Amino acid sequence: MKMATKSAQAGEHGESLEQVKRRFALWRESRKRGEHISNALWVAAVALVERHGLQRTAQELRIDYGGLKKRLERGADPERTGKAGTQFVEMFAPPAFSAAPMTECIVEMENARGGKMRVELRSLDGLAGLVSAFWSAR
Repeated sequence: MKMATKSAQAGEHGESLEQVKRRFALWRESRKRGEHISNALWVAAVALVERHGLQRTAQELRIDYGGLKKRLERGADPERTGKAGTQFVEMFAPPAFSAAPMTECIVEMENARGGKMRVELRSLDGLAGLVSAFWSAR
C-alpha cells in the first residue's frame, strides 16, 4: 500500500526522491574530477524541494544547501546558459502617415544643472540628436 502511494506520487509530480538520489549516485560514480552538477540534475533537485523541503532535499541528495537555495530562488531552467535574459527591447516603427501634416512641434527641456532649452520645429527630423546632445552636455 505504501509503495503504491509513493509511485502514484512520483507519477503525478515527476521523479521521486529515491529516483533522483540514484541519478546523483550514478553521476558521482562516473564524473570526472572538477565536473559540475548538470542543469538536469539541479532541475530534478529543485523540483523535489516543493515536496520534501530545502534542508531534507539537500541532505538526502548530498548537495550544497546554499547552491540549491540559489537555484530554487532563480529557477533551474535546463535551457539557461547563465546569461541574463533580455531586459529591454527598443523597436522603431515607421512614422504614421496622416492626412494632415504636422504644422508645429514645441519641445521644452530643463536638465538637472538648470540648463533650459526650447525648440520649435516644423518636423521631428533631427530631434533625437538634439535632445541627446542637450542631456549629455556638461
